[in-house]
Amino acid sequence: MEVGKMTVSINKAINAQEVAVKEKHARTCILGTHHEKGAHTFWSVVNRLPLSSNAVLCWKFCHVFHKLLRDGHPNVLKDSVRYKNELSDMSRMWGHLSEGYGQLCSIYLKLLRTKMEFHTKNPRFPGNLQMSDRQLDETGENDVNNFFQLTVEMFDYLECELNLFQTVFSSLDMSRSVSVTAAGQCRLAPLIQVILDCSHLYDYTVKLLFKLHSCKYKFIYSFLS
Repeated sequence: MEVGKMTVSINKAINAQEVAVKEKHARTCILGTHHEKGAHTFWSVVNRLPLSSNAVLCWKFCHVFHKLLRDGHPNVLKDSVRYKNELSDMSRMWGHLSEGYGQLCSIYLKLLRTKMEFHTKNPRFPGNLQMSDRQLDETGENDVNNFFQLTVEMFDYLECELNLFQTVFSSLDMSRSVSVTAAGQCRLAPLIQVILDCSHLYDYTVKLLFKLHSCKYKFIYSFLS
């Protein structure tokens, strides 16, 4: 894929119009990261966008970046970690706005940083969080302390996801069918990624809690023996 084509798609996906990101543009961005084995082009384009002065633009950046972290090349995470502090600064800045997309951007940016930190600490988890039971077991290395720490991190991760979900719905006018409007779809579209993340996180936390429960009884049994 040509860099020029990916650049065009990034600019088309992340624009200031209050409409949902078009899937064809997001898909081209995802494929572009696999083609170049990273997110160099993505960040070179994004760094020229006024994300700190246009909330809708920032919101759509968050949506596209979330997609890249989930379905892009694994090196997207490595190429993006260096921007964590910038995302945190932007999150604090947008957090001062109580109306419109300000709070939404602030919470979404916090979620993206949390996602990056989780995957950095737990590199066995792919961006889309899809793992087999065996792979989940291997991440804990059969150590109850590792399982406990992983559970805590997953709860923090899940809390950020649910916080965004709640904030988006709280920002909508529930007295009318906002889901059919362009503005409503712009706010709701990223929640697809949130639902996909949450479904795995909920499943894994339940399994890990059962493991911790089992380990507790094994410890008591060995102690009494």
